Amino acid sequence: LATVISQDPDTGMYQLADEDAESNKVFNLPESQVVVLGGVDRLSRGDIIHAVYPDTTSFYQATVVQPPKKVGGGDSFVMVHFKDDGDEHGITHDKAVSMQHVMRVPYSSY
Repeated sequence: LATVISQDPDTGMYQLADEDAESNKVFNLPESQVVVLGGVDRLSRGDIIHAVYPDTTSFYQATVVQPPKKVGGGDSFVMVHFKDDGDEHGITHDKAVSMQHVMRVPYSSY
């Protein structure tokens, strides 16, 4: 997860700052390697997505267990099960993820 610092419309290059609070990394990437978040408006139970794991800045594969709902303040959250996220008893607990931290899985990932 990163924040766009700048984008050069002539070259299509992006300069990005890592969102990890302990990192000062800056990346320069071509437009083809940048996924701009947002635009995921409809999700259904069972959809496979990539979502930022809570308290991290990393995307992991997840399955939607409850479609998005708005909460106080207008933010929308979706309830997911992250792949390989079972506890010591093998139970996978629902986790809430902000819709601003969700993207559809690229087709090549299936």
